[in-house]
Amino acid sequence: MTEKDRHKRRRFSLANLKTKTKVISAALFPLLLIAGVGVLTVVDLRRMEETSHKVEHTQHVLDEVSHITASALEMEASLRGYLLAGQEQYLTPYEQGSVETYAAFAELRQTVQEEPAILEQLSKAEETLRAWQSDVAEGAIQLRRDIGDALTMNDMAAEVKKAKSEVFFESLRGEILKFIEEEEVLLTDRRQVFSTLVRTGIASPDYLNSSLQAVELAHEVISQANDLLATAVSMESGMRGFLLSGDPVFLEPYETGVTHFDGLTVKLTESVFDRLLQVNRLEKISKTVAQWRVEAVEPLLAMRRQIGDSRTMDDMADLVREGHGAAYFDSFTSIMAKVQIEEQALMKARQAENTAISNTARTMIPAAIGIAILLGGAFALIVGTSLARAVNRITGSMKGLAAGNNAVEIQGQDRGDEVGEMARALEVFRDALVEMQELEKKKAEGRDAELNRVVQELSNRLSLLSQGKLAVRIEDAFPEDYEGLRSDFNTTVGTLNDIVGKVVETSGSIRNGAGEISQASDDLSHRTESQAATLEETAAALDELTASVKSAAEGARSVEQTMENARVEAETSDEVVQNAVAAMTEIEQSSQSISQIISVIDDIAFQTNLLALNAGVEAARAGEAGRGFAVVASEVRALAQRSSSAAMEIKTLIDDSSRQVERGVDLVGRAGEALQSIVTQVSQISKKVSGIAEGAVEQSTGLHEINTGVSQLDQVTQQNAAMVEQATAAGHLLKSDATKLTELMAHFEISTATANLNGPARAAPTVVSSEPLADDMGEGWDTELEGAGKLTATGTDSARAWDDF
Repeated sequence: MTEKDRHKRRRFSLANLKTKTKVISAALFPLLLIAGVGVLTVVDLRRMEETSHKVEHTQHVLDEVSHITASALEMEASLRGYLLAGQEQYLTPYEQGSVETYAAFAELRQTVQEEPAILEQLSKAEETLRAWQSDVAEGAIQLRRDIGDALTMNDMAAEVKKAKSEVFFESLRGEILKFIEEEEVLLTDRRQVFSTLVRTGIASPDYLNSSLQAVELAHEVISQANDLLATAVSMESGMRGFLLSGDPVFLEPYETGVTHFDGLTVKLTESVFDRLLQVNRLEKISKTVAQWRVEAVEPLLAMRRQIGDSRTMDDMADLVREGHGAAYFDSFTSIMAKVQIEEQALMKARQAENTAISNTARTMIPAAIGIAILLGGAFALIVGTSLARAVNRITGSMKGLAAGNNAVEIQGQDRGDEVGEMARALEVFRDALVEMQELEKKKAEGRDAELNRVVQELSNRLSLLSQGKLAVRIEDAFPEDYEGLRSDFNTTVGTLNDIVGKVVETSGSIRNGAGEISQASDDLSHRTESQAATLEETAAALDELTASVKSAAEGARSVEQTMENARVEAETSDEVVQNAVAAMTEIEQSSQSISQIISVIDDIAFQTNLLALNAGVEAARAGEAGRGFAVVASEVRALAQRSSSAAMEIKTLIDDSSRQVERGVDLVGRAGEALQSIVTQVSQISKKVSGIAEGAVEQSTGLHEINTGVSQLDQVTQQNAAMVEQATAAGHLLKSDATKLTELMAHFEISTATANLNGPARAAPTVVSSEPLADDMGEGWDTELEGAGKLTATGTDSARAWDDF
């Protein structure tokens, strides 16, 4: 080999890599590209999170600026309200706003301490506000206190003191603050969702972008709500300024604020159209502002236009007309507007940056994955094509040499892989053959027999080798001059035999695995179908059982109703018996009263009889004069005796009646006790029947739920059966492809010793099947493996696992 050839071999080339290195590189290269895509994705997510924090910081600054502006406007409105009404209570918002505004300035300076331009603007705004307080507000307050109640402004002051505007405005402020609180809660929830998505990194770029847009929308809604409140305060301030000065110029904030307020309300309604509570609040806010304008503002404005210039309020009006406060506030609002514009521009830039990052990630990830797949496929195709082409060239050279063409070109000697070793060995073989032919020419007489034997042996072995029989070897020793040729041939064939043997082992292992998967999928399919049938029968049985329990529940309900009716009838009968007992008792009491009356009549009759007897005795003593009286006495005595006899008979009858009544009362009482016992037992039976009915209903409900669950389980089992059939079909397809690969590799016959030395690619478990595995693999499989050695599978753990499954 020349120096140029050796230099060419040392140079890096795909052909100089070993086959194992090529295969690993073909698999590893796309994985490295995908890993790089993952790293870039994580970096983009980090950048999006950082940009999101910056946007939130900017939005917080904008909110604070809006809050400061609203507080300052509220201070101005409070001052003008005091200048109108002259009551100290109107100064309370002014004093509180002063404290809150300067505290907000201090907090905002801490927030933007890394932004010198914003800090400078904030300092100017604070200085302007303090100058307004010292140069305008304090002097106006003192002047109003000196003026007191102006005579010609009494009507205006009295109207302002009614505080109609304050009532509407406080209601408006409360509704707007509730709206802002609701949006801040929503903003907090959306921030948490976005932070969770960024930390976990499981969401797609589109979903991350939509989540970020939701956070930004919440920020925008809160900013517009703060602007809405500031506009309302500006409207009130402009109204009070006009009431003080009477100058229509001061009405400009009120008039422009009406249009701006309506526009903001429409924008907010469009932003929160999917939340009914917030839409209702906005409608209430609009109605409150309209009512405030109609019932509070317009009457005051009309009254102020009628009053004109008040002589006793001239000083106050002149002070307001000078416009010193307006100049300060124009400067203040201009500065705060610049701060808002700068922060809004910064927020838009950061939002655009975030959107660009999201778009880049959304475009880069699919592109990188596609490139990885294309490059990986191209690399695999190049490696496979290179190996196939090199082997075909070596095979062609071998056929040429076998045909006796010693001038055939041996290609691939510059490769550094196994094919290059084979080419170089074949080159040595060819050179040796050429040398042998030259020696044959020189020593033809003595070496013809040996040369013919060597050539014949090589020709036979190369012929077998061209047929794919890699187990061929030259066992008989060659003459000493050709022994190296025999060794090189055996080495070359052994190397090729090892390569093809590994491929055969791998294809056999794939085929065994495919057979196991196919058999296991068949078994699983049968079991799933059996399970589906069992579940279907169970569902039908549960349907019948549910119907039976439902019928029993309905019967129990009917029995419960019947027992309830019986209990009601028994209770009614008990009441009748109680009434009868009461009636008999009253009869008994009446009999006793009659008996007492009869006893009295009997006593009277006895006394009458005695009196009649005494009268008769006295009449007898009187002689003839008392004879008539004696007759009357005798009749009275007879009448008394008959009365006594009748009374005795009546008493006897009444005594008998009393005994019968007592007996009847006793019997009726016993009947009442028996009925009471029946009512109690019927009530207990009714309760037990109710319990039985409720239990039957609960059983019916439970069985219905069980029936529903079994039906759902049946549906899931049917779906599983369909999926198992798909898996079975895929397993059979894989098995068929593996068999085709084995049939292709059957063209090569490798030595059994080599196959046994290398061992099987993996221990393939034996799967118990209802049909022989060889039948599934097609005819001729045993014949194919006779020359190449059989790859046996003796594992049993996997088989037991499949049987358990």
